[in-house]
Amino acid sequence: MTDSDTIARLGRQLGARYIVAGSITRLGGQQLLVIAIMQIENLQQIAGEWLTFQSISEVRSKLPEIAKNIVAASQKNTSRLQKLAVLPFQMSSGDREADALAQILAIEIIRTGAYAVFPRTKTLEQVQAEYNNQSSGGTDDYSVVAIGRGDNPLLALSGAARRLDQDRMFNAAIINVESGAQVKGDSVEYQAIEDSIEAIQTLAKKLTGDVLRLAFLKSVDDINKAGAGSYTITLTGDVTIGPNDKDIRFTANAQKTITIQGDSAERSLTSQRNTALLEVPSGITLVLGRNLRLSSVGSGVDVSTGGTLRMENGATIANCGGGFGGVYVSDGTFTMSGGTISGNKNSGVFLSGNSTFTMSGGTISRNNDSGVKLMDFKGNPTFTMTGGTISGNTANFGGGVNVDKNSVFVKTGGTIAGDNRSTEGSGHMVYLSMKLDDKNMSHIDSIIAVQSYPNNVRNTAAGPSVNLDSRRLGSAGGWEPRR
Repeated sequence: MTDSDTIARLGRQLGARYIVAGSITRLGGQQLLVIAIMQIENLQQIAGEWLTFQSISEVRSKLPEIAKNIVAASQKNTSRLQKLAVLPFQMSSGDREADALAQILAIEIIRTGAYAVFPRTKTLEQVQAEYNNQSSGGTDDYSVVAIGRGDNPLLALSGAARRLDQDRMFNAAIINVESGAQVKGDSVEYQAIEDSIEAIQTLAKKLTGDVLRLAFLKSVDDINKAGAGSYTITLTGDVTIGPNDKDIRFTANAQKTITIQGDSAERSLTSQRNTALLEVPSGITLVLGRNLRLSSVGSGVDVSTGGTLRMENGATIANCGGGFGGVYVSDGTFTMSGGTISGNKNSGVFLSGNSTFTMSGGTISRNNDSGVKLMDFKGNPTFTMTGGTISGNTANFGGGVNVDKNSVFVKTGGTIAGDNRSTEGSGHMVYLSMKLDDKNMSHIDSIIAVQSYPNNVRNTAAGPSVNLDSRRLGSAGGWEPRR
């Protein structure tokens, strides 16, 4: 009673616009609940949820959250997405498990936001016949599932489970039902039927990754060609920029404010290139908004002369492996009112030139260099801290903040926690490289600086009530003797 054809017939008999259908079944040793909302007019699955459970009481406690998620998902506009018919998996273990896996695959594809999903109980050949019949104007309800050519999927996903000795694998292909050509195909290995759900999730990401990536790249190109104004890119799934893709650089041809955010769930934007994931030039204000997670083989975001970066609640920059760390600002502007910068191979934030960074909220933590580093390359960078937290960072000097000579750091709020560490044993929270009056001695060794300026570090935590000012020496600036 929960297959797509039966739902369509019941819905039309009842005059319903939507039907909520669900089933409780077993997949290997797991009990499984699958729920979907179907739009009857064109038999599109617009939302769905699934979960595994041990006892039925678990299901009851989770129903409110499931209902909330389904309602939120059902409000998304999918009218511009390509239409994809999802067919049952072919499995030697039986139709019940194949049907359950096909339902989970449909839900996972919906979550990626790459396709509008139309579940089918037919074979690929039947779907092709259905498409041809509808294209010719046929409307026999026994032969066609959806009415009208516009709602008939041009693409169909067909999958099967294969086994060779002890090796198990899911194979799936997206087929153009008009031409019969394969649009996309992939596979994933798994050990036992209990592992099949995780394998299905992986397969869904593999099958939809190119669609989401190309859609994101097109959005960037469209914004670069457009004139001045405000633009928003909302990720509906995880996007991975491949090593052969071009750099994501917004064009400075006009004043633009560009927001990148996730939809109702956290979405990741990941780069496999050894360059900055996002580049922000002059005239561009880039806003990192809700439910967005950035990570990269290279650095995270590079802000150049005249560019502006704003980081808000719900945004994360994490696990960037190269460059100057999470955020690099060179003669640009960075404001952080929320979000998290963490786990980067280098600094959380690196400032050079005449750049400015204002932190009023958010967290900079667990980076493998200073939480914030100011270097006076051809300028005098400034860091103003009025809120937020800097914690758990480790560097040679200045685990929390490392301030180069001629740079300015002023703290009037926020917290530099006591778990920041300097491997050189001093300046765990903040380290200052002092100004030198003799410009010819600008290369002076740090050991001499230590001997000449013994009171220019902070080794204990600095909470919201502790003010720090790099322009003032000793206790007047909030500094302590070196250890």
